[in-house]
Amino acid sequence: MPRRRKHFRSNGIAAIVTAVAVVHLLAATAFADETSATSKPIAAPASKWQYNLFNPTPPDQMRGMDTDRPNFTNTPHTVDAGHLQIETGLFDYVNSFDHTGGTTLRGNDYAVGQFNFRLGVLNNLEMNVVINSYQLDQTRDEVSRASTRVDGFGDTFFGGKLNLWGNEGGDEVWATGLAIQPQFKFSTARSALGNRHFEFAVGAPLLVNLPNGFHLGWMPSGLYERNSTNTGYVAGLQNSVALDRVFSGIDLYIEYAASVSTEKHVKAIQTLDVGGTYPLNDNVVLDTGFNFGLNKDSNKVEALVGISVRL
Repeated sequence: MPRRRKHFRSNGIAAIVTAVAVVHLLAATAFADETSATSKPIAAPASKWQYNLFNPTPPDQMRGMDTDRPNFTNTPHTVDAGHLQIETGLFDYVNSFDHTGGTTLRGNDYAVGQFNFRLGVLNNLEMNVVINSYQLDQTRDEVSRASTRVDGFGDTFFGGKLNLWGNEGGDEVWATGLAIQPQFKFSTARSALGNRHFEFAVGAPLLVNLPNGFHLGWMPSGLYERNSTNTGYVAGLQNSVALDRVFSGIDLYIEYAASVSTEKHVKAIQTLDVGGTYPLNDNVVLDTGFNFGLNKDSNKVEALVGISVRL
């Protein structure tokens, strides 16, 4: 899902058509495999395929709640059919420094009320929309002491997630899960807060259950977005790898995330991320996270806190 770091890019009409075709092909392949073979590590029970948006999954057959926030590595698990999961970023703060052009610009950016509405459509398919309710960006030139301030509504994202296998997986060691997650960005932010252009990305969140209660997550994403001067589109790749484990009821994680671009003279964005989630009950989860930049081209630090509710 979207975070304050930009990582949703597009590939034009051809890429969109190709991505949709690939998703449909993979969906057909995954469904055939799960209903006629045992090659997949974890297969959804056949009885749950009857549920959909208009015939919701009964509470006693629902999967354990799993969220896409607060880290960059999303879960391959989808929201159960006919149920809505609202993942809310209550507060997000980013501190950054820009040393290009012979100046030193210090940024303090804030976001309140980022809502990710995830709606289960089928047993293995969800749709989502992300709304960035309010952003405040402050920039200060450390040399001239001049400062700027801009705030308002942020960009909006539409997309979904198709689970290919492992949706019903428990904690069996070496069990896996994989999904395809396309996301489309529509520019609803003013020019000072966004680039005013459509962007697109396709991610593939993978989960592997490791021994001793550890879980390994990996999410490679193909990216296409506006370049640094907002004069054209460039392709890129985002990768994030996370390791997590539950300690005393708190699911703690550590993560490495990197985003590279095909644009010349633009260095990779790299962060080391830590945080955790805590379930208040089966349908409410609290979260917090801290992302630390590993080079001067990355944000210096990002802190975020949120809550997720399943209905």
